[in-house]
Amino acid sequence: MSHRAFLKSFFTEHWKYMTVNAACKLNLFDGLDEIGKTKYQIANLLSVPEKNIELLLNGLVSINFLDEVERHFKLNERSILLTEKHPDSLKYACLNWSGDHLEAWKNLDVSIKTGKSAFENNYRMGYFDYLNQDEEKLDHYHKAMFAYAKDDYCNITDVINFNIHKSVMDVGGGYGAAISNIKKVLPDVECFLFDLDEVITKCHLDNNVKPIKGDFFIEIPQLAEAMMLSRVLHDWNDEKVNQILNNAYQTLPENGSLYIIENCSDKIDVDLSLLSLNMLCMCESYERSSYEYIALANQSKFRFIEAKKLNELQTILIFKK
Repeated sequence: MSHRAFLKSFFTEHWKYMTVNAACKLNLFDGLDEIGKTKYQIANLLSVPEKNIELLLNGLVSINFLDEVERHFKLNERSILLTEKHPDSLKYACLNWSGDHLEAWKNLDVSIKTGKSAFENNYRMGYFDYLNQDEEKLDHYHKAMFAYAKDDYCNITDVINFNIHKSVMDVGGGYGAAISNIKKVLPDVECFLFDLDEVITKCHLDNNVKPIKGDFFIEIPQLAEAMMLSRVLHDWNDEKVNQILNNAYQTLPENGSLYIIENCSDKIDVDLSLLSLNMLCMCESYERSSYEYIALANQSKFRFIEAKKLNELQTILIFKK
């Protein structure tokens, strides 16, 4: 393919994602089953014009998100993962990257020029403040992050021996994928999930994880001898990170452990450039190196112990108070 041909195709690559995103918004995948449905049946099910649904169905077939067999449109191994009831559903992950994210990305050039969040420039408030005032958006966001976290933290207890602690708190842990995994494997360890009232109210915890409501920018309760910050610090600029780490230090007992889980740019082979652009655009932050996280933790008097690889993206940085 020539460079010119590549570019003409590249400019419209987002059409594919937005086609799948539209299907998720319409709950199209949730309406199909193993037998499949005709375009007429799907149009009636979704209450949309048959001509329009035919365009969407053909688009989904063309990018291999549906199969068409004898005029019936059926889920395949890819699209079944976008049904809400699938145990490994990525439906809300699909929904997450459109809408507000795309609006902010349209002004990425503003973030590049100013170093400020394009999202905040658009909405006159920070991304998480925006989510916290909209119950549905907040729930969808945390369902999306939970889907990623289920994969990211599935082997966390193989990497870290949390059994050395009597208690562990997951600070800013969303819907609790990481801490629930720890509790499931190590039932004798007392486990806490700490997050905002709006988040804790909506999450459904298993395995006797204890939910605690609060704000890590104000105060973290003194309940556990070990603490996790899993993919929390990357959402914030250095000033906010220092605030979180200072509160963590004040909370932990002497010799308490802090586990920071992040995509450390110097510890992996994956290029984080585009992810960092997203962090700048949305949160006025970026994906840091392990050295930068260690330096920030040192400012709060934490002592670095070691780094352990969690998966192909994430590293666990271990600190002591």
